[in-house]
Amino acid sequence: MRLIRCRLESVRRHRTLELSFAPGLTLIGGANESGKSSLVEAMHRTLFLRASATGAAIRDLRSATHAGHPQVEIDFEAAGHSWSLLKCFSGSGGTSRLSRAGQEALLGGDAEDQLAVLLGVDEIIGSRQVNRVLPTRWAHLWVMQGLAGRNLLDLSGEHYDLKGLITALEGQAEQSLQSPMDQQVYNQLEQLVASSLTSRGVKQNSELWKRRQDLQQASEQQAEAQERLLSYEAACIDLDANEQALDQLESTAPQVQKRRRQLLALKDLQQRLAPLRLQQTQWQQQLGVLSRLTQEIQSVETAMKAHRQELNVMSESAETISSNLVEQRRAFEHSDRKRQALEERGHALRRRQDQERLQQRIQDIRRQKDQRAKFEHQQSVLNQELMGLPGCDANALAALQAQQSQLRELDIRLQSMASKIELQSSDMTVRLDGEQLGTGDVAQRTGAFRLEVGEGVNLLVSPGEGTGLSSLLADRRLCQSRLEQSLKLWGVSSIEAAEALLQKRIELEQQRAVLDARLRQLNEQQQGNLKGNQDLEQLDQQLAALRQHQNDPEIAAVDDLEQALDDCRQAYQLVQERVRSLRANYELAEGQQTSLSRKLQELRIRLERHEARHAQQVQQQHEIESRHGSATSIDADFKKLSHQCELLQKQLLELSGDCGLAAGADVETSLVELDDRELKFNRQRTDLNRERGSLLERCERLGSRELHAELEEASNRLNVAQQAEEQEKQLVESRVLLLKRFQDARADLSRRYSSPLRSSINRFIAPFLQQPGDSSELLFDASQGLKDLRLQRSGQSLEFSQLSGGLKEQLNAAVRLAIAEALRDGHDGCLPLLFDDAFTNSDPSRLEAVGSMLRQAVDLGLQVVVLSCDPDPYREIADSVIDLDHH
Repeated sequence: MRLIRCRLESVRRHRTLELSFAPGLTLIGGANESGKSSLVEAMHRTLFLRASATGAAIRDLRSATHAGHPQVEIDFEAAGHSWSLLKCFSGSGGTSRLSRAGQEALLGGDAEDQLAVLLGVDEIIGSRQVNRVLPTRWAHLWVMQGLAGRNLLDLSGEHYDLKGLITALEGQAEQSLQSPMDQQVYNQLEQLVASSLTSRGVKQNSELWKRRQDLQQASEQQAEAQERLLSYEAACIDLDANEQALDQLESTAPQVQKRRRQLLALKDLQQRLAPLRLQQTQWQQQLGVLSRLTQEIQSVETAMKAHRQELNVMSESAETISSNLVEQRRAFEHSDRKRQALEERGHALRRRQDQERLQQRIQDIRRQKDQRAKFEHQQSVLNQELMGLPGCDANALAALQAQQSQLRELDIRLQSMASKIELQSSDMTVRLDGEQLGTGDVAQRTGAFRLEVGEGVNLLVSPGEGTGLSSLLADRRLCQSRLEQSLKLWGVSSIEAAEALLQKRIELEQQRAVLDARLRQLNEQQQGNLKGNQDLEQLDQQLAALRQHQNDPEIAAVDDLEQALDDCRQAYQLVQERVRSLRANYELAEGQQTSLSRKLQELRIRLERHEARHAQQVQQQHEIESRHGSATSIDADFKKLSHQCELLQKQLLELSGDCGLAAGADVETSLVELDDRELKFNRQRTDLNRERGSLLERCERLGSRELHAELEEASNRLNVAQQAEEQEKQLVESRVLLLKRFQDARADLSRRYSSPLRSSINRFIAPFLQQPGDSSELLFDASQGLKDLRLQRSGQSLEFSQLSGGLKEQLNAAVRLAIAEALRDGHDGCLPLLFDDAFTNSDPSRLEAVGSMLRQAVDLGLQVVVLSCDPDPYREIADSVIDLDHH
């Protein structure tokens, strides 16, 4: 098979794309996202996916920018004819058309079936098989982007047409793989094994399966018979145990009744002892209360005496502290009045000082205003003078001087080209520009001039051979005109006058700059004197206000304000320190008085509490003695009651020992436990009687059959079924073993026939091997196909996973080329191999060897299509170059 042409419409980014494939090597270049992979996937799905397929594989082909359903047309050669395949992927309504010259076109399912025959596949797959089958189709021929480094032989045989490859390799072998009789025997053994076994185990409804079903049924019957016999024997044993349990329950009933009578007597004795113990406890508590009250009354009386003494002492201290506090307060108030007077004097002195400073500030501001007005007048005069001067600067003067220099240079050049005419002798009349010259006359001309000799001779003389003089004259006139215009702008007639004007402008500008600097300085000073929006009028108002507050003649008569303020400040600090000391002492004394008052109050409260508590305790003691008598009488009654309790307690201990109860055990709990025990016994008796009836019925029912005979019969049937299953199992295992021997022999021969494939791989990979002994390795398994691809390099056997990324791509490409070479005879001597960015990890130095390997495949008759983002390394070996960036 060979690709001829492909046309895409509305496939991803391609609105329309048409390209032709060379018979040999076609190079398709383009930058990333230029649509190379879209082209490959569209062709692959057109060849192997039904047009009516649905799902993600078809949606992925649709264009997001171009209208219409994806449509792909492929022209190819196969089976000795040229074919044209057209598919429109529009879901379940997709169309397929396959045609060749001279025949009616096939449509729909007929076209898909014929296409499968031409491609050598079982069928064109539908939607359900896309995810599982589509990636395996032509996986050995077309390298999709990103899969170049994946080991092809690690995949299943469907990825590289294992059946067709084995057939092709057998056809290249030196002898026949097997005889027709061997093949017939192998097929029969395979059918026999398949009739009994599947990949998941024993095949259903086979003879072995039936024997195992019979064996399972016989085993279940034997187990049921044995279970019935065991159940009967267990029922008999349970019946005997039931009768023994009933006899044991009946024998324990009198003991329970006897224990009940003992527990009731013990309960009655405990009930008699309880009120006595309660009364004993009450009298004991009353004795304790009386004793405690007596001790507490004595303790409270002692505390009350101590509190009264302490209260007298603290009262005297409080009176002393109060008298001292009054004296300290008087001293503090006197010092504070003196401090206030000094503070008022200081404020008056500061106002006097502020008044003088404000007067000085107002005078400074007025002086600055006068000076500022003077400077502004001078600035105005300078500005007027500057405005009267021409507005030219040093650059304009430099330009004017340059024009004068240029004019001088032109005059010098013209003078150097001037001609001198001297008439030394003549017998004829000579005229120079119409003027007659006499003998000995001398004339000078800078330009062309006319000379007349006699009446018939006229000469036109041009100095400098007649070249450049006119242009010099024109340049001089132009330069002279520009200089005159510039002098008019300056308002002068010469350069010297212009220089004088510029010097005067510079001096005036310097004077103005000095005035500007002085004005800025005055403005800054004025801003410092008048902060915010404060002006001279506001300062005058502040001064008037200060004068109104200055009414003290003593302050007004002070000459040295600074000294007076300093003396006032020192006196104020001394008085302030004395005031602080007095205040601290006063606050300390006041705190002591407050603390002492609080302690006196607390002491009075504690004394009142003790007195109230004492009265309460005395009243409580009188109430107890009035109700129960004195402590002596209560003690006598308590001893008598304790003797009675001891007698009853002794009887209680003796009866508890007879009942088997520990001292202090709860009789009520024992009675409840005894009731529970009797109830449990009754329930057990009822359950045992019910169970006895059930066991009797079960024994009668099971005993009516010959259980031992049934078990023996079931065991015999099980033995027969086991023998039949074992015989069938041995027969199947012998068939499997024989089939395996056939497969091993067949695999052994196939290994010999895989040598052409290995040789072909070595031939393609030869440019990448380092030493003559290096080669590829691979194994063949009859059930798993080709596997264990390795590379022998420098005496080491390297697994595929140990190779570098570039060498993996190169070895994979050699394997694909070798497989295509082996399969090409079954496809009209040609197969198309496609590499989509398959050598991205290969070094630039290795790409030349890659091109040699691909060119070798083309020379063998294969068709190669290379898609690359960098097509330059492949251009020399390509038969056709297509650039997608220009499509």
